[in-house]
Amino acid sequence: MRRVTYVLSLIFIFLIPWEDMISTSGWGSLARVMGLVLAACWLITILIQGHFRKPHIYHFLVLLFFLWNFLSVYWSLDATGTIQRITTYSQIFLFVLVFWEVFQSPGELKGGLQAFILGAYVLIISTFINYANGTVAVAYESRYSATGVNAVDMALALILGLPMALHLFLNHGRGAGNTILRFVNLAYMPMAIFAVLLTGSRTSLLAAIPFFAYIALTPEIKLQRRILTFVILLVVMLVFLPLIPQAVISRLGTTGASIAGEDLGGRVALWRQAVEILAQHPLLGVGGGTLDPLIGSAAHNTYVSIATETGFIGFILFFSIIAVAVYQAIRSPEKHAALWIAVLATWAIGVLSLSWEFRKLTWLILTLVVVAGSIEVAPQTEAIPAPQDGAPDLQLAQPLANPEEA
Repeated sequence: MRRVTYVLSLIFIFLIPWEDMISTSGWGSLARVMGLVLAACWLITILIQGHFRKPHIYHFLVLLFFLWNFLSVYWSLDATGTIQRITTYSQIFLFVLVFWEVFQSPGELKGGLQAFILGAYVLIISTFINYANGTVAVAYESRYSATGVNAVDMALALILGLPMALHLFLNHGRGAGNTILRFVNLAYMPMAIFAVLLTGSRTSLLAAIPFFAYIALTPEIKLQRRILTFVILLVVMLVFLPLIPQAVISRLGTTGASIAGEDLGGRVALWRQAVEILAQHPLLGVGGGTLDPLIGSAAHNTYVSIATETGFIGFILFFSIIAVAVYQAIRSPEKHAALWIAVLATWAIGVLSLSWEFRKLTWLILTLVVVAGSIEVAPQTEAIPAPQDGAPDLQLAQPLANPEEA
């Protein structure tokens, strides 16, 4: 039964990047439906086995943060919005526990990362189809995205996959299946970069910095390969550059001016409104899930959203969760620590312009980082072992501007 739960978790991760593309009548996104199925299967597995993995301090902090949001219904300025947020967090907490249970070996974690890359490919393909058909996401700027997915959300999701794809490419063994996956992961990087450029997301220019730092600093890549990787990416970008609409290039060129002018697409004004509200409710906040109607839009900043909605107490709890994830990333095996630091840094930069505190992808990233730091890898092990405890060897490799509730 654990094997079934593991496979369902891979399917769930595969769906997360493109969950906004397909909705089921009355049930929400396809990922939500799969998440409920996964949770039910996990509970059955626990009942059959009679035990579950000892929780990490990360899980207690996540539970406290979610419970604080639950308590905020008593002082919330919008109880309906808070209840909706509580429902979302309840579902998220279940899959956080599921991932902790099913990903207990390097091979299983590797499978989770590969599932994410394959899911991100759905975003890329949809974006390319829309680009070929001239179906723009933002008409006046000629920006493109996957169908039904916010362009900035998609850009960050794809960028998060860049260090994962490189890591997977470097860590696949030999064999026909692994050769195919190595190619899939190698091709992901230039294709994802091109798709991100088509979104015209200026934040992506900053969020991609950790990926290039990862190439430069990771011990997984020898100096010659680092130089070759940079050259290949540069050539690919030069090839793709003429294909990018001029309106998108012009928009990306305004990144520096937008930062200097303290505008960032109107986000700075939203942040100021949120901070003014926070000043009136500094300790408890205004209640989980209540900020959007107060300022007329999402805050487009995860840290500002959390601080304003949950106050100083909620922000400290969330900061503690991040601190634990950073610690787990650092304590990962030396060969893998750079990967998780790069992924966390990408997320931390990207959510400066996105309200992602309730997105499945945020909690997926944080959970996988904690899992990675909790896995003991045998010393001097180059190839990652197959999944343990009956998990299937799937030959998989070593983890959206008004987003909807998860």
